Amino acid sequence: MRGSTWMTLGALLLATLSRPGTASAGEAGAPSPVSALRRTLEAAGGMDALRRLALVKLTVEREEITLDGKHTQSQSIFYVRLPGPVPGRLEIPAARVVAGDDGSGGWAFIAGKPDTRTNTPLMVKRLITTDLFPLLLPFSLTWDGVSINSVTAGTVKGRPVWQLRVETTRTFFHTPQIATTWTVSVDRDTFQLVQAESPFTDLGRGIVADGMRISWPTTQIVEGVRFPAVLTVIGLDANGQENAHTRSDRVTVTRTATEAAAGLFSNPSPQSQPQLPVLQPPPGLGKGRG
Repeated sequence: MRGSTWMTLGALLLATLSRPGTASAGEAGAPSPVSALRRTLEAAGGMDALRRLALVKLTVEREEITLDGKHTQSQSIFYVRLPGPVPGRLEIPAARVVAGDDGSGGWAFIAGKPDTRTNTPLMVKRLITTDLFPLLLPFSLTWDGVSINSVTAGTVKGRPVWQLRVETTRTFFHTPQIATTWTVSVDRDTFQLVQAESPFTDLGRGIVADGMRISWPTTQIVEGVRFPAVLTVIGLDANGQENAHTRSDRVTVTRTATEAAAGLFSNPSPQSQPQLPVLQPPPGLGKGRG
């Protein structure tokens, strides 16, 4: 079954700098993963400037055309304490969905009613992560669960690039239909982002999903930090060829007062948080003998 849309969508840098050699260096002449990440972050404004922003709001106006020609428009609003992905908050006004995670577990309200499903505390972070990962590249490469395994030389439409081979953990995204292996390409001289790709997935039993080829045709600078102004996605088929599945995100990034953080991310109704089931021990376990 092919879905009609792409499933919506600690610091690696510090860890790798303190533990050199945790990833392969790639081909001869290429920068090491640590060096490539450092220079890519610097080209986007640097981690210090990002942390000074502290808290931002991203408003995403999305248009998508699926393989069967269906056209949809939607708006999503994210609040995130940088570098992300949590504390984070997602709002989908048209669906009356508000969800957040303050770092201790997720919560959600749908049409004003709390979502009490037992998987909500885990899934909210993954949902926020899925959408924010391409929007906050390259900074999202520093998130827990992301590693750069190698760096190799390549080209994108004739432009020399370094290709960062990225691996995420199995539960990083909210669905296994999104590949855990990505290629993030940066300009070989400036180290600015050029393109990111994730491949087509086939989970068996007819469950497949398009891959994604992502680019950022225009960017915006917010207090020295580069964010996308437009993010475009083109679908990739099983052979890595582009298809008719397309998406365009128009993004507005604004700084938000940090005083609002507690109200944004904490569960407004803690007593409504879903409770995980209590597992009962098998009969007789722990009982003493005669």
